[in-house]
Amino acid sequence: MRTQRFFGATAREALARVKTSLGEDAVILRNRRVDGGVEILATTDADWSQDEAMAPNGPTRHASADAPPPARGTAAAGSRKAARPPEMSTVSFERYAQERSRPAQAPSMEGVSKPVDPQPRQPEPVAPLRIDGHGEQATALANQHLVDELRRMRAYISQQFSALSWVDGVRRSPVQAQLLRLLIGAGFSARLSRLLVSRVPGDYDDDEAVVWLHAALARNLRCAAWTDGPLADGGVFAMVGPTGVGKTTTTAKIAARFALRHGVQSVGLITMDAYRIAAQDQLRAFGELIGVPVLAAHDADELGRHLATLADRRLVLVDTAGVGQRDERVAANLDMLADKGVRPLLVLAATAQEGALEEVIEAYRGRDAAGVVLSKIDEAPRLGGAIDALVRHRLQVVGMADGQRVPEDWHEADAAGLVATALEPRMHDDFVLDDTELTMLMQRIDGMGADAPAREALHA
Repeated sequence: MRTQRFFGATAREALARVKTSLGEDAVILRNRRVDGGVEILATTDADWSQDEAMAPNGPTRHASADAPPPARGTAAAGSRKAARPPEMSTVSFERYAQERSRPAQAPSMEGVSKPVDPQPRQPEPVAPLRIDGHGEQATALANQHLVDELRRMRAYISQQFSALSWVDGVRRSPVQAQLLRLLIGAGFSARLSRLLVSRVPGDYDDDEAVVWLHAALARNLRCAAWTDGPLADGGVFAMVGPTGVGKTTTTAKIAARFALRHGVQSVGLITMDAYRIAAQDQLRAFGELIGVPVLAAHDADELGRHLATLADRRLVLVDTAGVGQRDERVAANLDMLADKGVRPLLVLAATAQEGALEEVIEAYRGRDAAGVVLSKIDEAPRLGGAIDALVRHRLQVVGMADGQRVPEDWHEADAAGLVATALEPRMHDDFVLDDTELTMLMQRIDGMGADAPAREALHA
């Protein structure tokens, strides 16, 4: 038997060399893994057949009548060997599978008379394959889904490259990198921070860039003075907002400041807070200190009667009950106040999270309010989130509160003072972002084309 060794980096490559050299009839005798690849020991099918025919116990050898009978043990071993199926190599198995897959040939019928069918059978017609609209519709939906997925992947990859290139450009500009860290650390959103940093003049040094940033934020933060704001000429206003933002204390502060300027006879107070315990007593205590009577209204009709009673007052303030921004009663209360001719003043707590401020402004229709009162400035660790929301939504600040004293802790809105307080470094080191975290944050925001609302609100 003539054997050959074949070597390849993989089993597939070694097997291909066997077929090329020995043909499709090659027989695989052994294969093993060696250093650097696979080694196959193979021979041709003809050599294998000749060796079997020449073997002493080969299938073509006939037992001679004169030959002595084999020993008992030898006969038993031969019977066991004959009962065991022959080993089959990979190539032989492939040929065996091909032969088994061929259609079986009918046995020869020579010499056998076939009955003649007077009427030969006609082949049965095959029903044509019907394809309804469901298959085409499913294919169209699958194609559309694939197209949408590719578009999303393209937009995501484009966004990532845009953010990476922008952050890399900021890293090369120490001035922009310093301002970006300052804004993010102060609580400003990544979207507004990116827009502000991109507009810094390129020839500014660090000090000039910080001065420019203060001026740009103060110029875009709308603040109304006491003499020309919505409270200057009086009117009917209601303090609205979620629970715990300081509506009752703010009502007392505005009433006390207005009474000091125009007299106690010019102010009227109404409380509609019937949910919080002793809420009406709290406003009545403030009213007694100021010298202004306080009326309690439990529904819209009673509010209308009290407004008619206080019609001669120059300023009437309504203290409403605190309702969460996700409560469905918010819209109903705002509609009721609008029907009575009451203008809302939205009270925002500077301590609220940025996401909560967005929800409150949206639920309480902050853009339609007469103004915004920013409370709890003294308790806020960062003012950037509140100023960011005020700038982006173009809300007008009519006053600020930084304590519980009435009316000492009420101040007129000061844009420059708010910005200076917001940008004052007061954050702990654990909340300061490094380069990697800053890059990851910038990758989450959209491209500059998606910043249209912030770009329209910002006048830098």
